Amino acid sequence: MRPPWHLLLAVGIVALAACGRKAPPLPPIVEVPETTTNLWAYQDGAEVVLTWAYPQLTRGGQQLTDLARVEVWRLEVPSGQEQVGSGPQGEDLRRQLMLGRGKLAARLEETSLQAATRGSSLTYRDKLPEMPTGTSLPSLWYAVRSRREDGTPSALSNIVSWQPRPVPPTPTGVVAEPQAGGIALSWGEVPGFGYVVERRGSTAAPWEAVSAIGIEKPSYLDTTAEQGQAWNYRVRSYLKFAASPPSQELEVPYPDIYPPAPVTSFICLPEPGQVQLRWEASPEPKVTYKIFRRQGEGGWNHLEEKFQGTEYTDTAPPSGEVEYAVKAVDAAGNQSDAVYCKVRTGT
Repeated sequence: MRPPWHLLLAVGIVALAACGRKAPPLPPIVEVPETTTNLWAYQDGAEVVLTWAYPQLTRGGQQLTDLARVEVWRLEVPSGQEQVGSGPQGEDLRRQLMLGRGKLAARLEETSLQAATRGSSLTYRDKLPEMPTGTSLPSLWYAVRSRREDGTPSALSNIVSWQPRPVPPTPTGVVAEPQAGGIALSWGEVPGFGYVVERRGSTAAPWEAVSAIGIEKPSYLDTTAEQGQAWNYRVRSYLKFAASPPSQELEVPYPDIYPPAPVTSFICLPEPGQVQLRWEASPEPKVTYKIFRRQGEGGWNHLEEKFQGTEYTDTAPPSGEVEYAVKAVDAAGNQSDAVYCKVRTGT
């Protein structure tokens, strides 16, 4: 009697498993660095400045721990040949042209990679070629890509195209006047251009744009400068993503000799046996408050010297008409004007 067919099948499976054969090993997964997609450019004087995010991941979402270098590619495109189509096909064609005809402009690695790093971004500056009088420079295409230590490259980034512009004129005659509300700057007008104001706290600190880019008036009030130190300023003219060379640097001492702004919305709320005082804080940081009280037209009593809150309860007010005053005092001891309110108690 023959055994059932399903028993024969089971025996065959066991026999095959017993042969010890193994499937061929799978190839290792190659983790490719992520593709940069946010490369952009602007012109700073006679240089094109490229900025993009520091590569931190692989295309599979893993942490990129062995970044070896970042390559910057450049292609000069003659006038009239910039249009190669749009959409994904046009972008692919631009990448092919970059790899086929472009040149490796820079290899950022080790110390040069560190020097190009600005927080979570990378920056590269490319000097524009000389522009003979009466001629126009070709368009410049740029792309970047990353490589791991084993040489594995990312795909080329998005292609950015830059048409070199004439260098804007540098603003002159920058002057500054420290005030209670900030540092007021002004400079000679450059007709037809906007401006950007840059600031740093010391000669070792990097420059940062403190104004919006492209402000229209040749003046600016820096309300974010803290008192008690010196600030350094410079100004550029600006038009269509092209900035002039910076003006001469101006150092502006800003001593803490100005009183803080007075408090606002000061109210007195009489309650049984007490008076609640409330106000909106002075905008200057690290201020404390002096609180005063007087009855009728009498002299002022000092209730608090360095009160830190914005709500105060007078638990023993006299009966009758009572007036309160609050002054803001900054860290240097400068006092604001007093703000007053009156209430009637004991009725």
